[in-house]
This record gives sequence, structure tokens and C-alpha cells, in this order.
Amino acid sequence: MLVTAPVVTGETPTRQPGVTEVVAAGDETATGDAPRRPGVPAPEGPLPTVRVTPYVDLTTPPLPPITDMADATGHADVVLAFVLAGADESCRPTWGGTTPLSDPAIAARVAGLKAHGGTVTVSSGGALGDYLESACPDAPSLARAYATALDAVGTDHLDVDVETDRGRTVSPQRIADALAILQRERGTRISLTVQVEGESEGLSTDAHDLVTRATRAGVAARVNLMVMNFSYQGAWADAMIGAARTAETQLEGIWPGSDPAEVRRRTAVTFMLGRNDMDMTTTPADARAVVDDARARGYGAVGFWALARDNGSCPGTEDEADDCSGIAQAPWEFTRIAQAFTAPT
Repeated sequence: MLVTAPVVTGETPTRQPGVTEVVAAGDETATGDAPRRPGVPAPEGPLPTVRVTPYVDLTTPPLPPITDMADATGHADVVLAFVLAGADESCRPTWGGTTPLSDPAIAARVAGLKAHGGTVTVSSGGALGDYLESACPDAPSLARAYATALDAVGTDHLDVDVETDRGRTVSPQRIADALAILQRERGTRISLTVQVEGESEGLSTDAHDLVTRATRAGVAARVNLMVMNFSYQGAWADAMIGAARTAETQLEGIWPGSDPAEVRRRTAVTFMLGRNDMDMTTTPADARAVVDDARARGYGAVGFWALARDNGSCPGTEDEADDCSGIAQAPWEFTRIAQAFTAPT
């Protein structure tokens, strides 16, 4: 949901390495005799290990039945959304801006997922609320805030979902530098969740800038494409797939030194299940088409928003809801569709 709002940093820009410097740095760590492609490669480093990533909305009560999903489907990897600045807009991480990171109900659900063998990812940002990325004054403080949230649930997986379409001002350089600190000091596995603006537009300007700055900072990351909330013509499944393909080509341009197959491995795609807040509807058939295409392309992961909506409790509703998909579906149907991404061939 990153859109082309102007980015205001209020900071002195840091010098960025040029293409020649980045390539040289990559050559110093290269192993083997395989010829290198010309241009900047995707940075080496730890990448997320999870491959099916349903988001869990912790900002809207009641808490969703996370362990029920694991019991019913066997899937226990989730993304916990969202970590935000505290109610005083300080650089103090909370769930949704109000709930302490130590909340016992959330801790119990996380423990239940881990008992099923699951990995949790902490997601910072989202569509609403005050961002840590704005409240923390510099990269070291932002890195500490991220680390505090990760330690609260005992994970090394971090997702950064920066959405500037609501008039926010964030510093992409501060984010990139904070992520570089985390990865260098803790080996954090990072995903950057970004908006695509349409089939022909692909990545938004802000999304492209964030990925580029993270690359220059040496951050190894998976880029998670939000194929939702954009205008389209024709079939919605084709529009989502087309938008992802365009963004994939743009990532190849950011990382020309990486083989296209490696670029795809660092790419993920996330859809919004059921009725969207912009009047499009993702049906199970649409979701299956997106998942099948991502699998065929060799993407690294698929995900969806949001787990609490993966039921058939409110078919035929006109408006998007937090606790149901608004369409006729079986319980956990979208979770099972996403699970096919990792099914044996």
C-alpha cells in the first residue's frame, strides 16, 4: 500500500555507494568460479524461511483463533500485525499503538503456534496508526525498537510494511540503515512489504526507493508485493498476476547482477482474501490462480490478509469486514489454498 506521497526525511542524506562500489563489494565475498552478471546484485544474507504467511490482525479485537487454524490445517506460520509507536507517539513499540508487547493473551497464542512448530514474523507499520519509523529519531533507536518487538515473541523474522498513502512522512534511509544494523548485529531475516499500483505501473515510487536504499545499505530482504487496492480492467486474478509480473521485472532492474530466478526467489506476493475495501473481491478461484502462478514462477512466498477473515460467516455482505470474507467459502479455505504453494510436486 506504498503510494507516491512525497517522502520527507528531515535528515542529512548519507552517501550511497555507486554501482561500481556495490559490484566490487559483491566480488569480494563471491565464491566459486561462476561468472557474475553485470550490475548490482541482491545483497547476500539471511532471508525469511517461512513460505506461506497469513497475516494476523492484532489491532482489531477480538484476537483471531490462531491456534484453531493450526489445529484445523496444520499450518502454524503467521505474520503478527502490527507493531506501532506507543500511545504517546514515542519510540516504544506496542501492538497496534495500545497493547503492550508482553500482553499475556498474545503471548499464549504465540506459544500455541510454536507448540505446533510454527514461526512467527513481527510486522511493523500497516495502514493505520503512528509508525515507529516516524517516532524513532534515528536508525539506531529504530533498530532497538524493532529488536524489542522481535524479542517479545522470540523470533528473528521481521516484516516492514510502510504505507505512505495516508499523508505519513517517513525516512526510507532511516529504515534501510536500521535494518542493516539489525541484520549485521542479529542476523534478522527481513521482508519488505510494498505496494504495487497496477498491472502496468508495478512498484510505487516509494516502494522502488525503499528497496533500492535497502539494497545500497546491504540489506538482504524478501520483497513482498501487495497485490490489492489498485484499479484494474478484466479479470481480477489476471490483474493481480500481471501487477506482480511487472513488479518482478522492476526488481530485476534493481538487482541486475542477480539471476532472474534468484530475483523471483526473493519475491513474495500477498493478496486480500474475499471482499476488499476498494470493491474488488478475491474469490477462492482468484487466490488459487495467484498461488499457482507464484509457485510456477519460483517466488519465495505467498501470503494473505487476514486470517480472521478466512471463514464463510458473512456471505453476501456489501462492505469489507475485519472478521469475515464477505463471500461464501469454507472455513480456512484460503489458508488451504495458500498451503498448496509448498505442496510436493
